[in-house]
Amino acid sequence: MKEKPKAPFAGFSTRTTKIVSALAGKSKQQQAAAARAISNTVSNTVSQPDLMLYQQLVERCINIDTVGVVLDCSDADLPKTLAVVSDSDVVEPDSHQGWGRAESDFGAKTIRVECRKRKPKKSEPLSDKKKLLYVEGSPAYHYQRHNIVSSDDVVMLTHDLVKAVHGTHPLNVSRPLRALLAQGRYGEITRLDVAILVRVPDGVTKSALINAVALANVVAGANMSLFVNESTYGDPSSQLRAWKLYDKALEILRKGKPALPDTASGKALAHLCEQTVRLEFVFRKKYFANHAYFKGKPVYPMRFTRETIAWMVIEELNRLQLKGKVHRRYGLDELLMIPMPYRSTLAHWQNRLKVRDFLESQQDADKHRRYLKNRLGVDVFADPPAEIELPMSLLEVLHPKNFVPVPAAIKADASVFHQSDMKAALHRQLSKMGRKARGVGLVWVDPYSDVEDEAA
Repeated sequence: MKEKPKAPFAGFSTRTTKIVSALAGKSKQQQAAAARAISNTVSNTVSQPDLMLYQQLVERCINIDTVGVVLDCSDADLPKTLAVVSDSDVVEPDSHQGWGRAESDFGAKTIRVECRKRKPKKSEPLSDKKKLLYVEGSPAYHYQRHNIVSSDDVVMLTHDLVKAVHGTHPLNVSRPLRALLAQGRYGEITRLDVAILVRVPDGVTKSALINAVALANVVAGANMSLFVNESTYGDPSSQLRAWKLYDKALEILRKGKPALPDTASGKALAHLCEQTVRLEFVFRKKYFANHAYFKGKPVYPMRFTRETIAWMVIEELNRLQLKGKVHRRYGLDELLMIPMPYRSTLAHWQNRLKVRDFLESQQDADKHRRYLKNRLGVDVFADPPAEIELPMSLLEVLHPKNFVPVPAAIKADASVFHQSDMKAALHRQLSKMGRKARGVGLVWVDPYSDVEDEAA
């Protein structure tokens, strides 16, 4: 009987991702109803239960870092940096443009806001010029003083992103639009950075893992860049999407960023950062404009449910070119499986000692070399590295089963993990509107429900 091809560790075929893309953000019942169609279509890749398991694993490990949003029908009190001047050296009315940065309580300015004019479309009168506010930055770092981990609630982060700008540069956003923003039904997403913490296997250094991923992409002919032992970037010039894998703990050390609080949760967060590498996917405006799930509809924050983001990540995992191996030292248990005297020869070699110095003759050295090369693929006459290659697939390392969720103890500590009650924020906006709330249609809509509200 012909053996059925095994599924890849973390990759799914194009045929599969087209199907699961249509299910992104749908309810469990809708996904279950489509299970039979998927299982009949995807026969040589992962099974439907595996896909659902991967989705659940990714959902628990999502961290949202940078968020970009564009707000129409709004204005801000920004420093004027640009104005249109006519031939008579007269500034055209209402032509000033400016930009500024929101300042956090500890002095960071990671959130940028810029006011631009949108040219009227052909169907609009020439006098109808809309002002657009582009806001982009890391609300997690603004409120937490770090972005090692962060919330996965895009609605909340977008609302607090705009709120942070308002605190430094007052925004002219009407109360009804503020209420819609609290619901995630106002402001279109232009950028979303999704970060995943990946557990580093025992015996593998972070630098070896990062370099191995970069090498695998070079061999595959993919566009990438590498800062040796620190970070690797995939598709760095793409206007659709990009990804990077890097050592977050090393970045914090190099940039001299503020230390974490000296508390139990702060120490747990520092330990988590030391034990993991950060896999980050950057989704840009053109990605949303071309993706089947977002195309033709307003890219409101409420559309980014946990399920939707999980499928976005799974699709990007499929695109990674990781047909390679990672370098790893032999541990004690693995050394004990090698018979003597070859065990000691291998141990000396991987600890950067010359093998010939520990053997009586060249004949013995040649014998040990042949044995270890035939059995393990190791050449002990080569330059003795600190690490040697074992058959560990990169797809196995960057697998959802190795993704690390944020511990509950860290989420419960407001000093290191920022969260806001969006229902309370909405009710606060509605109470300030009073009678003006009539006819606005601001009924609470759960961002995680299956209701798709296309109202502006």
